[in-house]
Amino acid sequence: MNKKYYAIVLLVCLVLLVSACKRSGASTGSAPRTPFIGGTAGLTINFEKDSPPPEVTDDESFSFNAIVRLKNDGEFKVNKNDVRINLVGFDPADFGHSFDDTREKIPDDDLGSKKRDAEGNILEGTTTFATFPKGGRESFVPRKFSGNTEFTFRADVCYAYKTEANTKLCILKDMINIRDDSICRPSGTGTTGRATYSSSAPVQVTNFRQSVIGKDKISFTFDIVLSGNLDIFWSKDKRTPSSGFDQACPRDPRARREIENSVGVEITEIPTDPIFAGDLKCGLDQDSNGVVKLITGRRTITCTVSLVQDRLDLEKTVGINLFYNVLDNKETKVLIKHLADTG
Repeated sequence: MNKKYYAIVLLVCLVLLVSACKRSGASTGSAPRTPFIGGTAGLTINFEKDSPPPEVTDDESFSFNAIVRLKNDGEFKVNKNDVRINLVGFDPADFGHSFDDTREKIPDDDLGSKKRDAEGNILEGTTTFATFPKGGRESFVPRKFSGNTEFTFRADVCYAYKTEANTKLCILKDMINIRDDSICRPSGTGTTGRATYSSSAPVQVTNFRQSVIGKDKISFTFDIVLSGNLDIFWSKDKRTPSSGFDQACPRDPRARREIENSVGVEITEIPTDPIFAGDLKCGLDQDSNGVVKLITGRRTITCTVSLVQDRLDLEKTVGINLFYNVLDNKETKVLIKHLADTG
């Protein structure tokens, strides 16, 4: 009886230990064989609990702040200077402030990305905050209203983000006469889908296809897809986020139309690798990079490139980077309850 009891206790302890390891992020299996965690998340936006509160009174005895919480659930680090937060939906004068106190706020900290180490352990991205009114020392104090009045507090968040994606091209010494034991298949019935990996970000690279169009020439096609109900922007004057955060998420209708639904695209590896003959064509501004506009959240890119004749069978990694600014928001309601005069 005692042996059975101790065996049960030992089994329970082992179950609890394994469960604790999983919760703490400890690796319990083999190392991951894909380059990214994956997903469609970028920055997650929320208001802190009771900031603003759901209800306040208009007797000037209750003041409050609006605190926006940002968490980076994607795989690209965001510099705090590449984030702008505007608190909209109400007239700040109704709460004792001006529009300058509710616009163009920068969060407290840089937003480190979600990461996965070589063994598969996932480290969460940074969480940071932005407090309104700007400055943090003052609060919103509602003025007197004629009756109960509900207001919308919405945080419009504009931030720069990047998607990294990669896949492998199948390159054989003879691209026409394919042996049964070839290490890969460059084409099936004209095209073949290949595994594509994208970092966690709101815009994804999907549906990568390769085809053979000559003895020493191949083409490949991939889709750029926007996930979620977001607005994205990118200027044709830019190539990477380091080129500046100007014209980030314009509010002027004309400026908005010029750069909305646009994404910066960069093809890596191919322009510098000696296996390719250096004639990459993708219909972009500068062959290997440029800016494209998405139509209904999608754009297909087709590239062609020649191969050098002196080559062996191999699979070659191709990188695709996407650059864009994201406009997302989170809103809540605040009810201002009117206290009737007692005089």
